[in-house]
Amino acid sequence: MAVETLKSAQITNRDATPRVLNSPQNGGDGVCHETYGSAVVSAALSITSRVILCEVPSNARVHSVRFHSAAQGAGKFDVGLYQTTQNGGAVVDADLFGSAIDAASAVKSTDIIEESAEYTPAEMQKPLWEVLGLSADPHRKYDVCATVVTTDVTTGTGSLGVRVGYVR
Repeated sequence: MAVETLKSAQITNRDATPRVLNSPQNGGDGVCHETYGSAVVSAALSITSRVILCEVPSNARVHSVRFHSAAQGAGKFDVGLYQTTQNGGAVVDADLFGSAIDAASAVKSTDIIEESAEYTPAEMQKPLWEVLGLSADPHRKYDVCATVVTTDVTTGTGSLGVRVGYVR
């Protein structure tokens, strides 16, 4: 085995001659932001019901999605992105951050950003528009939503929310 020194892209850019500038989001002077949203979920939600929680900009580099929920009985939720209501509300990626998160018992502020295995550490270095496969930043916001994915309806009534941390 050999001892190696490995560098991230940001450090490789820093050490290059001539130096290569990094994006402010990745190793530069990006600004951290946080958004939060919660809603009281009724016991009558059925499969594909959507809970719109908060919004994030398309140029955000998301580093944390913390999910919390009161016990929802049989409720399981995907957590992902939709177009905003003003942009038609269509699904963008319903389980980008979390897939079938079990909220049968209370969930206490758990970071789910890698739960679905879709939003990988490599993806976390990119702005959302790039993660979504777009060729350019559409300069818009996306809604972060929890979507009921079980065939059973939720049986509890209580709050459900997300806290999203990102850099711009």
